[in-house]
Amino acid sequence: MATCSATAPDLDVSGDNFYAPFWQGSQPHVSYFWNTYGFAGQKAYWDDGFGWDDPNNIILPLGRTFNSLWLLTYSAPNYENDSYELSILSWGRRYVRENIRVLRAFCGDGTAVATSFSDRVELYLGMWFDQAVPDRASTFVHEARHVGGKSHNANFPAGSVFGTGGGADQDWAYEGAWMYETLYLWWFVTDGTPITSAMRERARQQGNLYIDNAFAVRPPYRI
Repeated sequence: MATCSATAPDLDVSGDNFYAPFWQGSQPHVSYFWNTYGFAGQKAYWDDGFGWDDPNNIILPLGRTFNSLWLLTYSAPNYENDSYELSILSWGRRYVRENIRVLRAFCGDGTAVATSFSDRVELYLGMWFDQAVPDRASTFVHEARHVGGKSHNANFPAGSVFGTGGGADQDWAYEGAWMYETLYLWWFVTDGTPITSAMRERARQQGNLYIDNAFAVRPPYRI
C-alpha cells in the first residue's frame, strides 16, 4: 500500500503517554490485541510506516490503535465481566470483538476517520492523529454498530459540524452508531478507570459534540 504521513499531536494531550505504559512491552497484551481485533494476516495494510514492525511506538498508527484497544478492553472497573447486562463500558469490548473481525490501515481522504464493511473496518489518518485515546475507543464501538446492522438513517441537522446530507441518526431511540458511541463516552466519563481529569473532560466534550450535531432530532441529554 502507499505510504502516507501525519504529525502526531501532543502525546500528553491525546492521552497516549498516559495509557501506553499499561501495555507497552507486555507481550501478552500485544498478542491479545493482535489475535482478537483482526491484525493477524494483515501485514500488507499495517507496514510502510503504519507500525507493523514497531507496535510499541505510539507515534505510529498501530501503537496508537493499541492504546485505544487497551482502554476499550480495560477501562471498566469490573473489566473481567463483559456481560450485556452491564453498562456499555463493560460490554463495549465484547461488542467490538464480536462484530469487527479485520482491521486495516489506510491513509484516507480526510472525509472519515473510519469506514465499516461487512468483512472489515478500515481506519484512516484522522482517527489516529485527530482523536484522543477515548475518542478512538468510541470509534471502534461506532463502527462495530454499523457492522452489527445499523446504518445511519437521517440527514445531519442544520448547522451540524459534520455538514449536510446523510450520515446522522434520526434520534436517540434509533439506537444507532452515534448513540452507541456517545453512550460509551458517557459511561467512560462517569465510571472509566484509569482516567485523568483531562481525558474525562475530553470524552465529555466529544460526547456532547455528538449529541449536538449527529442526530436529526437532538437528544434531550447532556453529559
